[in-house]
Amino acid sequence: MCPAAEKEFHDALVALLHDRRLLCHPLRAEEPDWSVRLSEAITRAVTQNPEIANRESGIEAARHRVGQALALPDPEVEVGIADVPTSDFSFSRDNFTMEKVTAWQKIPAAGKRPALKRAAEAELEGAAAMHADHIVRLAAQVADAFFTIAGVDARLAILERSRERLRRVAASATERYRVGKGAQPDVLRANLEITAVDERLAGLAGDRRMATAKLNALQALPADTAVAPIPIPEADPTPPESGDVLRQAFDRSPGVTAAKADVRMAEEQRTLALLEKRPDFTAKGYYAFRVDFDDFVGASVSLNLPFFQPKRLREKEAERDAQLSGARANLEMVKNQIQGEVEEAYADLGRSVEQAGLYRGSILPQAETNYQAAGEAYAVGQIDFLTYIRSALDLDAYAGELAARRAEAWRALAALQKASGLPLIEGTPTTGEEHVQK
Repeated sequence: MCPAAEKEFHDALVALLHDRRLLCHPLRAEEPDWSVRLSEAITRAVTQNPEIANRESGIEAARHRVGQALALPDPEVEVGIADVPTSDFSFSRDNFTMEKVTAWQKIPAAGKRPALKRAAEAELEGAAAMHADHIVRLAAQVADAFFTIAGVDARLAILERSRERLRRVAASATERYRVGKGAQPDVLRANLEITAVDERLAGLAGDRRMATAKLNALQALPADTAVAPIPIPEADPTPPESGDVLRQAFDRSPGVTAAKADVRMAEEQRTLALLEKRPDFTAKGYYAFRVDFDDFVGASVSLNLPFFQPKRLREKEAERDAQLSGARANLEMVKNQIQGEVEEAYADLGRSVEQAGLYRGSILPQAETNYQAAGEAYAVGQIDFLTYIRSALDLDAYAGELAARRAEAWRALAALQKASGLPLIEGTPTTGEEHVQK
């Protein structure tokens, strides 16, 4: 083998060995302000997503229903002609003929309007809570897509470096084979691994396009809007203890607040069903004009008699009792669902952080040591090319697994926020009230 070819091959091995030491932390240098970008993405999603505007309009409608609750039913006016003789349709021949104006106002029984107002207030509180819950969930979805892209970007960076290094080694192996010092299978194997890396890069590029489209859609941006590479945060997420998250979720979760509001609304509707036994009053007055006789005025009060329909009242109460039982059961269902999803997300987060620690502190250093030893052994002819390439590919795979676990830890935090309803992701609004248009 000519000295120039031998030196080129040796230099390629040294460069490959040196560069692989960066794989453990492929994004450590000059980490960009990912938190600012994430906060900006969440803000865009909250302010531009059409679902937010839809829910805000629903809250505004519910607020106006509170103002209507105490109002009396619309008064009614009737204008007519009474007792006109059919023989000549005279308005003056008969003293009973009159032009009459009658007005009346229905007055609900005591307690009904305050109960309606409390029910409307509970409905408003529930709508506002669901709006806040939607904002927290939307922010979690944005964070999930954001960190999905970050994980893909880290793995893309690793594979792109790997491909370039493999190309250098393949070129050197080809030169060795040309001058008779290398084997043809080494060249074929190197080219095969380059093709395999190209295939994995194509798959990851497709994954990135899907995650980018999801992130853009959440922000109401065109699906093909470019998203710059996103770094994985260097520090792993550190949420509060699982028990603390659960206690705070039961106390502060908008989902629980909405379920409690549904219970209060059902209670008020049951109160209204009980108040159905009380009769409603209708006050009525009229004025009658007669052409050649004195005018008439009159007034009366009427009331309905709901207690004459006891079966209807009983069925109404039973209906409201069932709805109240359902609302209370739904509250417990929401708490159970929160508990299950919080514990699942917390377990996923703990697993991802633990695995990332193992890759970072044990697996990757061992793989790097194995690769260094393989490189040195191959350089002096102690192992074959396939063994050397396999050690390099293993290091690539472990570096990619570390990147995936780090990204999954942050995605698990997003899942924990979605499950608990608590603003755990930086940039998440603490409440939805400021987004309700007054």
